Amino acid sequence: MSDSHLNMRAPDTLIYNPDVTSAIEENVISKWSFGSHMRPESISQKDRNYHNPNYALQHNATDFEAESSTPFHIFESYGRFQKDKEGIPFTQYRLEALRADSKSGQADSNCIRLMPGRIFTLTHHPIDTMNDRWQVVSSRHQGHVPAVLGDGGAGTTLNSQTQFIPGRNDWRPPYRYKPQADGDEVATVVGPSTEEIYVNKEGAVRVHLHWNRYDAPDDQASCWVRVAQGWNGNGFGFLATPRVGQEVIISYLNGDIDRPIITGCTYNALNRPPLNLPAEKTRTTFRTKTHKGNGFNELRFEDESGSEEVFIHAQRDMNTQVLNDETRNIGHNRTHHIKHDAHLRIDNEYRVQAGNDISLSTGQKLHIKADDALLTQSGNEIHLSSGAKIVIDAGSELTLQAAGHFLKIDAGGITSSAGINFGSGSPGSGSGWGGKLPDRLDKLKQASVVQAEKALTAPLKEICLTCLMKAELNGTAMVIRGQS
Repeated sequence: MSDSHLNMRAPDTLIYNPDVTSAIEENVISKWSFGSHMRPESISQKDRNYHNPNYALQHNATDFEAESSTPFHIFESYGRFQKDKEGIPFTQYRLEALRADSKSGQADSNCIRLMPGRIFTLTHHPIDTMNDRWQVVSSRHQGHVPAVLGDGGAGTTLNSQTQFIPGRNDWRPPYRYKPQADGDEVATVVGPSTEEIYVNKEGAVRVHLHWNRYDAPDDQASCWVRVAQGWNGNGFGFLATPRVGQEVIISYLNGDIDRPIITGCTYNALNRPPLNLPAEKTRTTFRTKTHKGNGFNELRFEDESGSEEVFIHAQRDMNTQVLNDETRNIGHNRTHHIKHDAHLRIDNEYRVQAGNDISLSTGQKLHIKADDALLTQSGNEIHLSSGAKIVIDAGSELTLQAAGHFLKIDAGGITSSAGINFGSGSPGSGSGWGGKLPDRLDKLKQASVVQAEKALTAPLKEICLTCLMKAELNGTAMVIRGQS
């Protein structure tokens, strides 16, 4: 065993003797041919490492002793290395393999000791430059023993056909290209038994290939496999991480089985679509799944003619941030149902305009506060009604004005534009509250409301005339319809 091919010397020096008819009792070479061949004099190999995509992962190698008058260069964009410490020696090795037979020859001899890797010395060649050391790169030995065939008149002969290169050169075998994948295949996303989502900082996951008979389907079943996304950039883009148990499609960059990439996901008998197909074939949805839970978030589109809809479901919170303006144009109704509190804070101005009525209803108190002025204007009527009391409290002045008259209360006393009539006249009346409650989201009225509507629309029963006369005589204030 040796670290240098120069120690692989054959035990003999071979004599060049082209006269094959003469008696030969020593190791000779009877045929000799040697020549130069045009091969690349330099090479550049480039690759890419996605951990450092901006780094120029390229290496060059040149044979400065090449004697070609027409040098040419080889460039390979797929260098099969990911680091400099791999790329530098591999590029040099690649050039040596390309130029291994740039100077080579063939010879016939009777020396059985000429084996690949051995170095022998040639002498007695008429061209002095041939009398040198040469390295065997291949040998084919052929022997002929006539005595075995019963042909005793001829002697045993041996012929060795040898290919060689200069003894000082390093022999590199021809470049062997890696086996390529036949095409895409499916795999299952895997991870630790306690995880539903197993991903690294680049968004890569691990998979178990279905042909893998030896590795368990866990987080050690493969290398980290990157996931092709619909759009990406530095801190922006689309990201959907395949989860443990999902079936994915594996492709290979440049057909290299050591560079898998996930290019899609597929449903199967275990992972069913989120829609009831083919009944809901007009729907397009993006539905997630709560991590270690049963909920989901969803964005869904319905394209059925006459039922078009955009549906958004938030399993818990929904936050929207608008840095400038927000505009909405609703062609029909808008209904909100908030089951707890609603808070609205406006730092500047708030405007509301309705083409019809505005109804405000509260189960308890309605508070309105203005730090400067509270201005209310009606084109016809303002009606304040209370079941118990109404208090108007003015710190400086209170004025009531109607029909050209006024009543003013201030620090100077009570002033009236006309006399006040006591013990006569009658009070005015207002229209009363006629607001409407908002519709329910499910468009279903409460049972109590339905019963009330039925009572209002039921046909009225006749009033008993005798009962009416008795009530008049007795001063009774109520008569019940249908009672005799």
